[in-house]
Amino acid sequence: MQGHFLIMYDVADGKRLRKLAQWLENYARLIQKSVFVAEADEILLDKIVRGIKRYIDKDEDSVYLFPICEKDWKKRERYGISEEVSRYENTAVVL
Repeated sequence: MQGHFLIMYDVADGKRLRKLAQWLENYARLIQKSVFVAEADEILLDKIVRGIKRYIDKDEDSVYLFPICEKDWKKRERYGISEEVSRYENTAVVL
């Protein structure tokens, strides 16, 4: 089963944050600071979840992973610059 997933995180330590963000860039698109979108099947999603768990401190950090059904994915709206942005640029993405 393939689907889209919104990944949002709050990582307390800058070093862990950079490592997680760099790792996630291999599997997902950065759309806002600390927000990624991944298109993944069950195998890739499992890999993403295992990687997230490897890079965070569960007592200090939080990561949210939201599945987005195809119906809602098709209804997404974007305002401003491209979905793929630098983590230092501002944009708004409405899902």
